[in-house]
Amino acid sequence: MKLDLEYLAEKRRMLWYMYKNLQLDKEFCEACAEEILDTPELLQQVKEKPYLLIECCFTIVDKSKKSVPFFFNEVQRNFIYQLEEHGRGKPYFILKGRQQGFTTLITAIQLAYAITTENFSGFTLADREDNVRSIFMDKAKQMYNALPECLRPDEKINSVNELFFDGLNSSWRIAPASANIGRSRTLSFIHYSEVAFFKCSLAYIQKSIQEAAIKNAFCIYETTANGFNEAKALWDSGACVNLFYEWWKSAEYEEGDLTYLEKPTTWLKNRLKVLEEKGLDKHQLAWYARKYYSYMDKSSIKQEYPCTAEEAFVSSGECVFDKEVISNYMNKLKPPYSKGYFEYRRVYKEIKDDKGNLIALEKTLTDIEFYRCEEGYIRIEEKPFIEKTDTCIRKKPYVIGADTAGNGKDFFTAKVLDNTTGRCVATLRRQNMDEDLYAEQLFCLGKYYNDALIAVETNYSRHPVRVLRELSYPNVYTHKYATGAYDLEGYNGFLTTAVTRPMMIANLVAVMREDITLETDRVTLYEMLSFVKHPNGRYEAVEGGHDDLVMASAIAHFVRDSHPQKIEIIDTGSNVLEKSFNLALPEQKHFMEW
Repeated sequence: MKLDLEYLAEKRRMLWYMYKNLQLDKEFCEACAEEILDTPELLQQVKEKPYLLIECCFTIVDKSKKSVPFFFNEVQRNFIYQLEEHGRGKPYFILKGRQQGFTTLITAIQLAYAITTENFSGFTLADREDNVRSIFMDKAKQMYNALPECLRPDEKINSVNELFFDGLNSSWRIAPASANIGRSRTLSFIHYSEVAFFKCSLAYIQKSIQEAAIKNAFCIYETTANGFNEAKALWDSGACVNLFYEWWKSAEYEEGDLTYLEKPTTWLKNRLKVLEEKGLDKHQLAWYARKYYSYMDKSSIKQEYPCTAEEAFVSSGECVFDKEVISNYMNKLKPPYSKGYFEYRRVYKEIKDDKGNLIALEKTLTDIEFYRCEEGYIRIEEKPFIEKTDTCIRKKPYVIGADTAGNGKDFFTAKVLDNTTGRCVATLRRQNMDEDLYAEQLFCLGKYYNDALIAVETNYSRHPVRVLRELSYPNVYTHKYATGAYDLEGYNGFLTTAVTRPMMIANLVAVMREDITLETDRVTLYEMLSFVKHPNGRYEAVEGGHDDLVMASAIAHFVRDSHPQKIEIIDTGSNVLEKSFNLALPEQKHFMEW
């Protein structure tokens, strides 16, 4: 059998579970360390993956305050897998429940690098001074002092917050998070511990410490959630490899006393049902119930031991939508059918007067196709319904609510509803997009969904509506408003006013309360979780959050009555009518090839 670090770790594990003898384990670790130092192949493995040394030779103090070998639990092992899968191209963001062992693991990884790698410089930022002492003294120093002596390099500094090994010119240091931390340093590894609880601005910290990182440095953000703050914004940004670890992935979270499952509250009963559907056994359910009963503030369990990443970021303020219903529903939600965006060709037709003089250029879009890609900003949940027989064409009506990005900080969005049911069938969401390109995507989306009624919010700009008109889109929503006692005038687009805004939000709340499954998009549901009533009475996203998809949904549901809500049946009767229909919708042939 080939001798490698994984084999040595497995042999240590077998000896430990056979004898549970700490002295025997210590002797094995010393022999293992000497074998590694004497074997070039093993030394090369340590050089390439220092963290593999942990299960071979590291010892920790467990939750029972007993010294035990450091064997990875399930979530720790998964994180090691993620490191090997994704490398160092992007930072990692670990969102977790309490006490799953990530701080201990990341501390051990840094220590493994520090004792084996030349010119290594690791740094941990903690949220509080007492956590600085806890991480360094109770975790790092304990692991270091328990190492076989041959693995401990010569020390130049061994202080209350730093280890420095002059032979390797390597170090590991910890400090509380502050705005100017990390300046004048060159860092190989940065660990942000409980980043959501930092007292100073994460943006300021990044300006100093992130600039000190070398190319391809390891960067790990790790935390339990703490509301909608900068850490949540970082999670949403897509800048990191986001990793959410449910509490039940930790095997020790089990309870033998099943009486905790007797006579649960209504909320707990519903939550246990959801967890049971996820495959949790009675002992895991009993553990969760016991933990639930231990909190005076019962809602704490959703943040300390969340079941979804969305639930972990508990919103402040009075949520307008039912968070419990949304969170439970999101547990069952499936990925979208397809993601991508529309590609097309612009065609300009010359318009001339009777004398042949050019008076205008008429623009249209042709050769429209949906380009599927993982980074696409249009998510398709359901293809349009259109059915053709020898005698008729049956097609569903659709409506699109669209919300522009306003001052540029928000997102361009659109929600497509099946107008026979109100179900969301597609969602568009993109930031930093030109208004004319946004309008052209709306045009394609509308044509795809059977010439859907498009209602574009026009409070900040009327340009998208103007582009749709220039493209001769046949079904742009017209907002009606009174100009006198009886007169009504039309206004292209949807105008959100002090009158329409509360009406459309109240309508959306009622629709979602009646049937939350009408909404099929996870990001939209996530926005609903942070859509609150502020002290001033205004309904909108929490500070730092977004509500563009909520508003697009509200518009779409509000204008449904302006469009047919039954399947349209077109009697073709003759080939002439059939040809006329196909010529009117040439784009359909591209979509139906999916």
